[in-house]
Amino acid sequence: MKETKSLFSAILKPLKPFIEKVSGGFMSFFRFIKRACNKVATKYKKANEKNKYTEPIVIIGTSCLLILFMVLVIRGATTIEQVEITNNTAEILAYENKYDEAIEEYKVLQSKEAWPIWNAKVADIYSLKGEAKKSNSLLKEIIVIRDKIIKEEGYAKYKEKDIELTNSMLFTFVSNGEYDEAITFGEKYISDYGSNKDTLNILFQAYLVKGYTYKAEELIDKYPLDDKSAYDTAVVANMNIMLDRWDKGLELLKSAMEIDKNELKIYDVINNIYVYDGEKLTKKLEEKVNDTEDNAYKTLLAKTYAISKSTSEKAVELTKELEEDGIVNIGVDLVNFEAYNNLGEKAEAENYISEAVKNAKAWNKESYTTYYLLSLKSEYNNKLEEALTYAKKALLADSKYSNTYGSLIPRLQIEMGKFEPIEVYYRTALQKDPFNYKLIMSIADYYTNYQLNNDKGMKYYELLLEIKKEDSSLYKKIFDFKIKNEKYDEAIPYLEEAIKLDENNSDYYRILGTIHLNNSNFDEGIELVRKAYSMNEKDSIALNNAGWYYMNVENDIARGFDNIKSAYEDMPVSLDESIKEKLISNYNKAKKLYDEFLEDETKDFDTASINLIF
Repeated sequence: MKETKSLFSAILKPLKPFIEKVSGGFMSFFRFIKRACNKVATKYKKANEKNKYTEPIVIIGTSCLLILFMVLVIRGATTIEQVEITNNTAEILAYENKYDEAIEEYKVLQSKEAWPIWNAKVADIYSLKGEAKKSNSLLKEIIVIRDKIIKEEGYAKYKEKDIELTNSMLFTFVSNGEYDEAITFGEKYISDYGSNKDTLNILFQAYLVKGYTYKAEELIDKYPLDDKSAYDTAVVANMNIMLDRWDKGLELLKSAMEIDKNELKIYDVINNIYVYDGEKLTKKLEEKVNDTEDNAYKTLLAKTYAISKSTSEKAVELTKELEEDGIVNIGVDLVNFEAYNNLGEKAEAENYISEAVKNAKAWNKESYTTYYLLSLKSEYNNKLEEALTYAKKALLADSKYSNTYGSLIPRLQIEMGKFEPIEVYYRTALQKDPFNYKLIMSIADYYTNYQLNNDKGMKYYELLLEIKKEDSSLYKKIFDFKIKNEKYDEAIPYLEEAIKLDENNSDYYRILGTIHLNNSNFDEGIELVRKAYSMNEKDSIALNNAGWYYMNVENDIARGFDNIKSAYEDMPVSLDESIKEKLISNYNKAKKLYDEFLEDETKDFDTASINLIF
């Protein structure tokens, strides 16, 4: 103990002057504060003696200052940073769906320069508004002006501007359905000035729609691919798969993984192809994994499994194998986040999105990937305004990445109940990624489900059909849409095509039969409804519609009631509530008619109240 004391004495002895100096300084400061407070207290006492209102004023004033201080502190801690993705007033107005005001602003900008880029923006807004004629007319005027300027001043001076202008015009032509015009203009431009990736991407969509497979294949083979870019490699992989060149496409996706496993575009391509043909994608990747045991293919398959709730457990099993092999990256974290979220394991999901953010920050804290992941994390925690801020920062960090425009921001806006300021984000995304099947599907669904704009919704569903003519589910979406709007005759061709593509779907026969019954084509209609029921004896709607036929056409009340009663008693629990209500309503009406029939079989029965169900 004595030695310890000596040690502390030895250490403290040289520090003693410094400690005394610091202590003296503190004491001096304390005495100064004490004297100041005493002076204030004396003055306050004298003022209070002179004026009885002094004390209440001081108390109230001090309280107000304290409240103001607290409000400022809380506001500083909770205010969401406001981020603008553009400084251009016309663009801001367009993103706010103030199209007429945006057009006027663009016209002002155009009046200040000869190069017709702002008129190209106007043509695009006309197209967005559905005014294709005005849009096409303006585009043709722009071509004349552009050609004249190039001829007089030379191409070199306008090269970068011309690439932007050309791609804007090509995209608007395609959006207006003018595919031949786009192809002619685009091919001539490439012939005269050479190609760029944006031009080729738009032409690729046009070739798909027109069925020019050979031209699309030539385009891919000549694509100026940067083989050190995982993003570019993923884009070309997507193109190959959409031309049914699956092996080549998946090999390219594997190459993209080897270049950069953290590139988000790779996983977007899997999302896109899953919507395009999820069954074939899964089968092809399973074959690759079984044949090679390659970790890149395993990651891609895990991502594919994570998309659906029914296969998310398989995704988790695969990511555990990857982690055991030392494969830990942002892509695997995202797969686990998606899979565990589907499985309802919220804590695990949050751990993985947090880990993805941490890894992204360590790599580059200001990359679009980091901001995108931060947005996903905020969205997951229901901090939607914060998520939107991060999403906009992701746009500013890399405006090339289409998924921020076409998936993340629209989803956040919809979750916040802001359905209007979305359209231009979708439009921008499509210009950057014109053959993204999933994106086009999202736009079609947005117009039909949220905007209730039937014409625009149909336009995009039909575009999907042009790209993939053998997708029976698309035909179903379109005829469902037609039936919902009571355009029964227009639904028939789509139903007939759906049946050709999927002969074992009983719903298609029943719906087509119902339309024929509604159109008084009774023989053909009842034959199709019976066929549907023979394929699925649990089809309550088919039973109901057969009951309608027996009551309304054959005047067989007993047989009709028997069918409608069975439909009512056997309706599945999973059936849509609105359908259940119709079945119940028909049963109650049919029961009343049947009771009347039992009392007097000879009377005339009013069966018009029994309804067909589509």
